[in-house]
Amino acid sequence: MKLTKKQKLIYDWLISKPGYLKKSADKLCEISNLYGSLKDHEIALKEARSDSKKVNILVTNQPNSKDNGIISISKNIKSFGTEYHPKDVAFKEKFNKDNVIFIADLHAPHILDGYLDWCKELQIKYDCGTVIFSGDIIDGGAWNYHEKNPDSLGVKDELYAAKEQLKVAYKLFPKATVLLGNHDLLISRKAKTIGLSQKFIKNLSTILDAPKTWDFVHEYKKDNVLYKHGAIGDAFKAAVESRISTCQGHFHAKSFVQWSVSEKDAIFGLQVGGGFDRDQMAFDYAKPFHKKPIISCGLILDKGHTPIVKIMPL
Repeated sequence: MKLTKKQKLIYDWLISKPGYLKKSADKLCEISNLYGSLKDHEIALKEARSDSKKVNILVTNQPNSKDNGIISISKNIKSFGTEYHPKDVAFKEKFNKDNVIFIADLHAPHILDGYLDWCKELQIKYDCGTVIFSGDIIDGGAWNYHEKNPDSLGVKDELYAAKEQLKVAYKLFPKATVLLGNHDLLISRKAKTIGLSQKFIKNLSTILDAPKTWDFVHEYKKDNVLYKHGAIGDAFKAAVESRISTCQGHFHAKSFVQWSVSEKDAIFGLQVGGGFDRDQMAFDYAKPFHKKPIISCGLILDKGHTPIVKIMPL
């Protein structure tokens, strides 16, 4: 069943708090604080109850066993196909740190369904022990500098929905480095605009309830490869100008690996596109563009020597 944005918000809230599936719609309407109508709660509750019967969403962490800590399974965390069993996948976190998975801009709460699961499959297949997100992990459409669509989510609802959606990422990738993108920095920029000291602003990690094992940084360097969100030029242009292999996000309609070889060195630029749903209202501005977002992910293997771009099959 196709849910409205408000119903989807309630649905995601119910999936994240399965204990509430036993309550009535009118009771949920009182306690959910999502400002949906009774009808919205009835529809979302019916859909969430139906999906909860298809997948096991009640598996929780077991604190006293090294072999536990199973991720919960929801509609947004699909099983990993016949090759992988969700329990086995969730436990394998001791991957090769010399291999990096570079996950594209998420723009939560607009992450494309199945994208994070696909990235997890790639992490397992290519044994990637270092997880780096390219930035713009949140969208911030409700608090950016552009004209607002009156039908889009407000600040409170968008932030809540983003945090709920990112819980999937936290469980699939318990340890990660996040490169701060221009959308991630909107909150800080807004504070400067009104003359508010940064001392009054929480860091993004706190705002998003991120695990302490997630580091939020502007740039990251590993094995002589520079990782950053990007701003002006794409990854290859940045690599050529700095003569250091560079991995970037930011440019959603670009995704590639390109090499430059000189007398002294061989460097590459690796560009990833995005991991978001372009059909969401937040991206209406891009609909007239001929170029569309490329849903992709980067792999930098063998201590920075083997760059690969994977395009998600849609």
